[in-house]
Amino acid sequence: MSGPVWKLLRLEGTCDACGAASKELFAVGTVVDFSFRPDFRYCPACYERYRGRHDELHPQAVAEQQTPPVISRPSGDSDLPE
Repeated sequence: MSGPVWKLLRLEGTCDACGAASKELFAVGTVVDFSFRPDFRYCPACYERYRGRHDELHPQAVAEQQTPPVISRPSGDSDLPE
């Protein structure tokens, strides 16, 4: 099984989405060698607002949804590789 894993951290810190300080943070990360490695941390308010949808919380994912990466497509036969 793979994909993002959510976990409630009982640590004080700041939310990566809104910057608010919180005593408990929800973290999304990966499990490597049976150890959880958090990538991003969110306060309970942001987690509840987005209901755990990591792609709507992560700033890079939001930016890519608003402005997708440019894909180069050939415009004519001369642009195609031989």
